[in-house]
Amino acid sequence: MSVKVLPILCASVLISLVRGDSLLTPCRTDDVDCLTKTTSQFLSNTCKGIPEYDIRAIDPLHISSTDYKVPDGSGLIFHFKNLEVTGLKDQTFSDFKMDTKKQDVVLTTNANINVVGDVTMERGKKSKTFSGTFSLSGSVAGTATYNYSFNVDDKGVKHYIVGPEEITCQALGENVLTIAPELQQALDADPEIKVIREQNKDRIRMLRNESLCHITRKAYVTLIHNLRAAAKLLPTTDFLIGV
Repeated sequence: MSVKVLPILCASVLISLVRGDSLLTPCRTDDVDCLTKTTSQFLSNTCKGIPEYDIRAIDPLHISSTDYKVPDGSGLIFHFKNLEVTGLKDQTFSDFKMDTKKQDVVLTTNANINVVGDVTMERGKKSKTFSGTFSLSGSVAGTATYNYSFNVDDKGVKHYIVGPEEITCQALGENVLTIAPELQQALDADPEIKVIREQNKDRIRMLRNESLCHITRKAYVTLIHNLRAAAKLLPTTDFLIGV
């Protein structure tokens, strides 16, 4: 997209937001086709971010740093920095469950995620560390669970209030990991790493999945933030019908 086109796109989205007529397509909770369409519509209209309404860019999405400590007692920690995540704008609707009595929602989308950035692998405080750049891509299913309530603004318009979210992730199929040549060389030259690789091939595959899901969970926080921001702006009738 050219630099000249982007301001025009943002301006049209801002107008749509104020009018509330094209950011979303109102759907019934059991209308899968409509929910699929409105998910795509929302992501397309907001993927570059709209700062005026506290809607953040999601594609690319930048994560300055995040650490993943492997929960197996090994002491292995991945320190990720300067991450750029792409693919979120093209995610697809998978499932939606809404309990109007408990006022909670379970929303699942599928995405093909690609991550590039820096990583430092640490195995215990006294162990060696290995650092370099990497890319990791794969398909994931991200699920956000949150409760909701309602608020009526000073103009008498009813809005959703989106509560705190809990995000889970499942890797779908194989992923692809590429690391910088200098990092690869350092790993290949370390005898301890060589033994770990030979003895734990399945575990290494799982570590790639777990790392991808850890980053995906961080990214999905921004998705729900944008939904929360849109809910503050738009009436409930712009989201769902018959609720």
